[in-house]
Amino acid sequence: MPLVPFDNVGSIGIIRDTPPYNLPQGAWSDGNNVRFLDNGVKKIAGYKEVMATCPFAPYYIHPYLTIAGLYYWIAYGATDIAVYTGTTWIDVTQQLTLTLDGAVSHNSGSITVDTGAALSALPATGTLRIGTDITSDQDVNSGNKYEEVTYSARDVATGVITLSTNNLNHHPDNAIVYPSGSTYTVDKDYGANTSSRRWTATNLNGLVVATNGFDAPQMWPLSGGIPSTATPFRELQNWPTGASCKSIRSFRTFLVGLNWNRANQEPRLVKWSTEASFGAAPSTWDETDATLDAGEYELSDTPGDIVDGLPLGDSFLIYKEDSIYIMNYVGTPYIFSFKLLSPTVGALSKEAIKEFDGGHFFIGNSDCYICNGQTVTPLLPNKVRRAMFEDLSGDNYQKCFVAADYVRNEMLACFPSSGNDVVDKALIWNWKDNTFSFRDLPDTSFINNGIIDITAGATWDASTEYWDIGTGTWGERNYDNVKNNLVFCDVTNTKIFRDSFGNTKDGTNMTSFIERTGLDLNDPQSVKFVSAVYPQIEVSGDNQSVNVYVGRQISTEQGITWEGPILFDPTTQSKVSCRISGKYFGIKVESTTDMDWKLHGVAFEVQQRGLRGLRDYG
Repeated sequence: MPLVPFDNVGSIGIIRDTPPYNLPQGAWSDGNNVRFLDNGVKKIAGYKEVMATCPFAPYYIHPYLTIAGLYYWIAYGATDIAVYTGTTWIDVTQQLTLTLDGAVSHNSGSITVDTGAALSALPATGTLRIGTDITSDQDVNSGNKYEEVTYSARDVATGVITLSTNNLNHHPDNAIVYPSGSTYTVDKDYGANTSSRRWTATNLNGLVVATNGFDAPQMWPLSGGIPSTATPFRELQNWPTGASCKSIRSFRTFLVGLNWNRANQEPRLVKWSTEASFGAAPSTWDETDATLDAGEYELSDTPGDIVDGLPLGDSFLIYKEDSIYIMNYVGTPYIFSFKLLSPTVGALSKEAIKEFDGGHFFIGNSDCYICNGQTVTPLLPNKVRRAMFEDLSGDNYQKCFVAADYVRNEMLACFPSSGNDVVDKALIWNWKDNTFSFRDLPDTSFINNGIIDITAGATWDASTEYWDIGTGTWGERNYDNVKNNLVFCDVTNTKIFRDSFGNTKDGTNMTSFIERTGLDLNDPQSVKFVSAVYPQIEVSGDNQSVNVYVGRQISTEQGITWEGPILFDPTTQSKVSCRISGKYFGIKVESTTDMDWKLHGVAFEVQQRGLRGLRDYG
């Protein structure tokens, strides 16, 4: 009998919005936990827990490489922040602060602070940081120039703190006094909105700045360009008192705050700082200071709120709920110009935008798009638009985000599926091949990418692989451990996972499948008899057999009838025998065990049975 191939299986991807019998050769009608790689269909790799014993449920995480070569992971929870050093978690949550009770003159030998729990928790001796302004003149009584002072005693009854050496600057009444280094041991918990808890962080010339949209933005102070794990986060220096913003991003040497809450909610306001030097916070956000570059602008052409923003080349793109603006640096006196790029398309949620070499990929309110700075192009129509958005939980859409896997040229549009209040699914778009697929996620609050080493089988006793399964050279460090991999925050189970490790979901088997129905095998009119299929598949792992299903239909209106599962081991078998008749056929390859596989093609052994209308010859 002649063989009819179904090839080019990695060229198009999954298309679920078009009827299967109208799909082109190489397209798939359904699938999950697969990706398209090198013109083949490959099972999604597994993931494994890393950075164990995270001290709180992680809602956000990002890597940070210091100029000294230290590599940290910083995790953010509902009320705390912690740093992973490679072996240990260290709490760097902001500490309780003191407030001056009365102004302090230059060259004083003591200061007086408000009494209470913050003072009682202060050790008898240590170091304090006073002031926020790094530019004010110390000879002006109203100044509040930042400085560090050591103290030798404190009186919890009167609030008097005796300084070891006299202070250098003037400080006004109610100025904030921060404990420095490990002086304090009492966290000042963050008050993130418990319904969303959406942290985001940015790197301004080496300075980490983070915001949860509720508290004042936080910074991790530097000393000589390097942070210390003994120094906790603190409020961003020179931040406007009592203000917060939904998102804060670095652009050039500025910080850009988006969607503000000052005396009132200002959801369309863009406000930027003056320029900052390396490792330092901006000296002011005061838009009325004509000698510096801080300013603000309200994006009022469209009614939607600002959602987020991200640099793109020499521009900064601001995404509202219903539109996109371009922000360009023009210098004095205006500093930045603003131009409406799209009046109808905006971003769905915070962190739902990522950059790649073609521009920005982002989730909108009814599609996923590419924005290259000039045009906005929808990606999903007639492919997987309905498949994604009809499954997206409408009550939890603000939890959607985008993760970029630059190693594999993939964008993950992550969303909570229907009936779930946490993100548990991802649409995968390969921007090189323009293919789409889907995968399951753990209960995920955020995904970032960076280097995290998993050392498995370092000794003979610890190795669990067979000789013919293990990859690499004995004694060689796995390159996969020193490249950027995706890192998941599982907020439900208080775990952090590294993707692309092993074949299981942290030890639990996953179900992966790829499916195509509606195949007419080059003859849409005749009834045909299929006696065998020949999967071209490579396998590895503890188990080397996949489940194969072969389906049949007499008409496009008839539901498909599957024969299977038929266990197929390509290391010992060449075909899957079957006996089915129909006009349209289907093929499904599935795995449910600890294994890896890649499908390169399928061929059907076909015999024509004639033009017999709708008669069923099953």
